[in-house]
Amino acid sequence: MKHSTRRFRRVSAKRTRRLPSKRAGRDHMKPGTPTLSARPVHTDHSQQYDFANILFAGPCNQRCFYCIGHQVDPALNQNNLDEFPLRNQDAFVDLLRQHHVRQIVFTGTNTDPQLYRHEARLIGWLRGQLPDAQISLHTNGQLALDKIKVFNLYDRATVSFPSFDPDTFEKMTSTRQMPDLAAIVRTTRIPVKVSCLVNEHNADQVDEFLTRCHEIGVRRLVLRQPYGPTSRRHAFVPLKPGAGCTLSGVYRNNPVYDYRGMEVTCWRFFRTVSTALDLFSDGSISTEYLLTRASSRSNETQIDTDLRG
Repeated sequence: MKHSTRRFRRVSAKRTRRLPSKRAGRDHMKPGTPTLSARPVHTDHSQQYDFANILFAGPCNQRCFYCIGHQVDPALNQNNLDEFPLRNQDAFVDLLRQHHVRQIVFTGTNTDPQLYRHEARLIGWLRGQLPDAQISLHTNGQLALDKIKVFNLYDRATVSFPSFDPDTFEKMTSTRQMPDLAAIVRTTRIPVKVSCLVNEHNADQVDEFLTRCHEIGVRRLVLRQPYGPTSRRHAFVPLKPGAGCTLSGVYRNNPVYDYRGMEVTCWRFFRTVSTALDLFSDGSISTEYLLTRASSRSNETQIDTDLRG
């Protein structure tokens, strides 16, 4: 599926929220009003979310120094790799129904979602609860071939892969065990997009990376700007028109290029216009697109239970 080229309107950031306890009051307040943790708050019934994240946390099979988990509130990174059901799983799905969210992503804050021990079971449960939803995987690819049957249960997948060069790969992931990206693309029955974070270790390899991805049959590629406090101050231009590359559109305020028939998006987090619902591993539910802006359950406002019907 090709990205839409129309621009999306900017949506104001929401505060992180969680579902109230049975003892919570029923005070009705305006959307977004700051409240004490014991008082519920209404959200806008008309608010639409582009997608939903189901987030996993725990030990990982890579140790990427740029991992977003280093910047997320530690209270949100509670190991849930052996839990089923997930904390607040039912309530989260109720919210997805209410807001008509049909794009669900399995991803991680500090681990890989394919390390989740109930991966196939959760996919099956979601299919039963939300039969019209598209379920996607965002993975580092380390277990993709070993779990190819489970991998193919998704509707599509994104593989985070920083370099074909073993030395560069090790600098960025702390391991020389590289997933066989060509075999993943060749073997899977679902669309696979490649996501490549571009930093000082691989910036000079972008042209070679594009060529290699094109050769192995990648149809969609994202070049990502590192997320952090300096991201706003640095220009992110990993790709320029020319030599088989042409600007073809804009997606969520990010430029999209055509590189010899391969779609390439340059993703800048701070400029991205998007909305999301997030289920963190501790059961917290957030409306923050940028995960680092979410806070732990003890500091959250709450979503009123009557909004989940």
